[in-house]
Amino acid sequence: MTLSSPRDLIYASVDELYRLYQSKQVSPVDVARATLDAVDRWNPLVNAYCYLDRALTLHEAAQSEARWMAGTARGPLDGIPYGVKDLLLVRGLPTGYGSSAARITDAAQDDAPAVARMREAGAVLVGKTTTSEFGWKGTADSPLTGVTRNIWDFSLTSGGSSGGAATALAAGMGTLQIGTDGGGSTRIPASFCGVTGMKATFGGVPAWPAGPLLTLSNVGPMARSVADLKRLLDVMMQADPRDWNSVPLPRHVRPSADTLQGLRIGLHLDQQCSPEVRVIIQAAADKLQEQGAHIVLTELPLTGAKELITAHWEAGTAWLVNQVAAEQRPLVDKGLRQVASKGETNSLSDYYQALIGRQMLGEAMLRHFAQFDLVLTPTVPILPFEAGRDAPANAASQNWLDWNPYTYPFNLTRQPAISLPAGVSASGLPVGLQMVAGLYQDEWLVDLAQRVEDCLQVRRLRF
Repeated sequence: MTLSSPRDLIYASVDELYRLYQSKQVSPVDVARATLDAVDRWNPLVNAYCYLDRALTLHEAAQSEARWMAGTARGPLDGIPYGVKDLLLVRGLPTGYGSSAARITDAAQDDAPAVARMREAGAVLVGKTTTSEFGWKGTADSPLTGVTRNIWDFSLTSGGSSGGAATALAAGMGTLQIGTDGGGSTRIPASFCGVTGMKATFGGVPAWPAGPLLTLSNVGPMARSVADLKRLLDVMMQADPRDWNSVPLPRHVRPSADTLQGLRIGLHLDQQCSPEVRVIIQAAADKLQEQGAHIVLTELPLTGAKELITAHWEAGTAWLVNQVAAEQRPLVDKGLRQVASKGETNSLSDYYQALIGRQMLGEAMLRHFAQFDLVLTPTVPILPFEAGRDAPANAASQNWLDWNPYTYPFNLTRQPAISLPAGVSASGLPVGLQMVAGLYQDEWLVDLAQRVEDCLQVRRLRF
């Protein structure tokens, strides 16, 4: 790869930047400056980053440059710009949580595990990205930071709750992003913004402090390509002794997915899917079948899943809001307070029944997946809707779970799931394809996602 323009640099892949750094054609400082220029251009319009420290970014880039010049680079992520969702701790920076009531203005004393691994790898922090308050809903709007918009169309939502991360990726404001996912929060905005987001098998990516939804909460990688996401995931999956739930995932559970030939793939397309999204997902499945995959229409055992996630969500938010000082609670997002108030009235028996129901759903999903190597769904069954809303204006319900039926079931079952671009609508908006594999098949799933990405060849828009 030859010397690139700033525009090329902000959209270069991890491997392209690695080769440029290694050959000394480009410095991490060049990339950091180009990235900050993109932030200056786009962030005022889309509100992707809520905390920036230009001096810190350039300082870390200069340190990386010195390592590359001395031949002591720490690996392929040394000098790669990245952002961190503002639910996670970054040593030396405040933590906002998207909350006017609970934000912590004092600098954090510790890094979250994923951030610690990125710091060790020599990556360059751009800033902290926007989220809904405590990540409670499927957009990235919050009382603290306001509305986050979609770079494809400023009048539309980015999705969420890792919406700032997805918008930043699409706009070239960072090569990699660290998000969180308690019900689809990496995958929803990945679909709406035309990037890639993943939730690994629960416990595979260490998280500390634990998320308020406990075993539903995941820290997840986000990137513009599956290859970049894989680089990030390899770093994020390294063990951290602070996470009580951390389980080192077994490697090579099944041979690397070098081809689609002969794979038996279930395709779940139900009546909740809008006609335009259905056409794009079906076309993607047809392309996979042309490459030798055997596509089988299936119906996932999702009956009751919404009630299960609701019971967990209400209990978690009730606990969370109770951690906020009583005098500050009126500042909490009204929708979040309403969910929490429902959780306050649920009985211990109701909650335990939800735990039993989750166990049964997981077992049913395991039996269903035994028929397939992989299952495909739309990531989200609709196109991005108006920014500043929790749901489309014409929707029967403003509950984000009603327009997002396909991501949260796999938080309940703990399975690895990844969203990648499947195509673009007639109006030029991205549509995501969700790929779901069996427990602990993360490595295989990511390898297969690269094959699928190569097959689909979705056009990537640069801004």
